Amino acid sequence: MIKAYARANGRVGIRNHVILLPTVVCANAVVEEVGRRVPEAQPITHAYGCTLDPVANDDMTKVFAGIACNPNVYATVLVSLGCETVIPQQVIDIIEAEGGKCALVTVQDEGDTFAAADAAERIARQFIEEAARVERTDCPETGLIIALECGASDAFSGLSANPAVGKAADIMVDMGMTCMISEITEYMGAEHIAAAQAIDDKVRADIVDVVARTEHELAKIGQACGLADITPGNIAGGLTTIEEKSLGCIRKGGSRPYVQVVGYGERPTRSGLVLMDTPGQDIQSLTGLMAGGAQIGIFTTGRGTPTGSPVAPIVKVVSNTTAFRKMRRNLDVNAGTVIDGEKTLDEVGREIVDFVLAVAEGRLTASEMAGHREFALRCNGSLGCIY
Repeated sequence: MIKAYARANGRVGIRNHVILLPTVVCANAVVEEVGRRVPEAQPITHAYGCTLDPVANDDMTKVFAGIACNPNVYATVLVSLGCETVIPQQVIDIIEAEGGKCALVTVQDEGDTFAAADAAERIARQFIEEAARVERTDCPETGLIIALECGASDAFSGLSANPAVGKAADIMVDMGMTCMISEITEYMGAEHIAAAQAIDDKVRADIVDVVARTEHELAKIGQACGLADITPGNIAGGLTTIEEKSLGCIRKGGSRPYVQVVGYGERPTRSGLVLMDTPGQDIQSLTGLMAGGAQIGIFTTGRGTPTGSPVAPIVKVVSNTTAFRKMRRNLDVNAGTVIDGEKTLDEVGREIVDFVLAVAEGRLTASEMAGHREFALRCNGSLGCIY
């Protein structure tokens, strides 16, 4: 058992956030102002929400609602302009159907951004007072969904950080938790290995299909698409091809069977190792994972990255001691001890599990202490044309 927040819908939260979420970029200034006035709230800003096609609007509606329904969120203040193509009431309908708590402030209804900020501040303070009365209680670890992500990888990532997280994933799955791995572009060239790990023929076919579909979309871009999958930083860190990167990336999932493949921002319905269809871009991927209900992220890195999340703590596991020392204030666990010969993969895997359980009970991660709340959406529909 862990000490966490038991939600009315049966889910388990490890944080008790009140978030400020705009349904459109035009409402960012209101959210930022309320965030300054009410520092206990978590403001989220983004560049989306309007003049987009139905595919992109549907994606955003579901992701906004998924973020608000994350078990780490006590309540959400939605801030709308009032004329955007994402319909705020549709977001609210999904949140309420999932048992979430939310309230809407519309700038055009309030009169201007100043009046909207006043209204949103009043609601945020009320929610924060309510949240403060909620106490941690005994909750089963089986309610945890752990997101597995990587970014700024180097040649050591596939030798230390990723396989150490794989060891941790095996332990957590055996404890009854769900581990949700992502980044389909970083399965390219290694999909046959993942497919062989599937629990049944359907999941095996789903893994192959989602990678093939991603390759088909990238092929439309042409040869330049390769730069989207292996970055200049990856190359400087010693990686040479997307296949080499993929072979290291998939090791984060460990050795337990894949039990399900889910869409971007979709909540898994089976416990175990799950694959989410996300892009390789770190923040877009993390947003989808948190919209899918992940309460904690484990993020491996080689060169170092400060990326966080507005709703979930992100545990940073670095592949080498040099990067750990250079970016110590942004990182949590040093898997470079494997390369240094000081610890085994099993020992670092256990260290990661212990750290995750401590975070679940309130320990702050480096990204939380640094105030990182990055948020970005998958480029889909007209988003793929605009962004």
